Amino acid sequence: MNDKLTTQELHEIIERRSTGRTSFAEFLEELSKIGVLKYDIDVATGQATYKGEHSELKTEPQVNFVISDDFNRNQALQVIANITLPFLDFLREMANAGVATYNVNITEKNAIYVAKNGEKLVDPLQL
Repeated sequence: MNDKLTTQELHEIIERRSTGRTSFAEFLEELSKIGVLKYDIDVATGQATYKGEHSELKTEPQVNFVISDDFNRNQALQVIANITLPFLDFLREMANAGVATYNVNITEKNAIYVAKNGEKLVDPLQL
């Protein structure tokens, strides 16, 4: 595992995932191999912050979605169950369900989705 994340490695991994060449499980495995322990996603913008033990890299914002004021837990769970959706479609659906941010902790194998109203949904990663 690397101590320092490199922009090039990270972008190559993100590109493979966004074009459907790797599954979500493979994506997480590749991130782990370059030293990413967890990452945070801002659903409204698509901006991601990838965190390693000694470093952190942010991606550029990609979209401008409006987050629903109403958190729909069942809708969010359905979107999570359909993790094969392309990334931006996944974000759009999560925004519609009222999810503002989420954190994926690769080490602990869970994701925490946080609604605009502060409610949280903890989901164990199905790898």
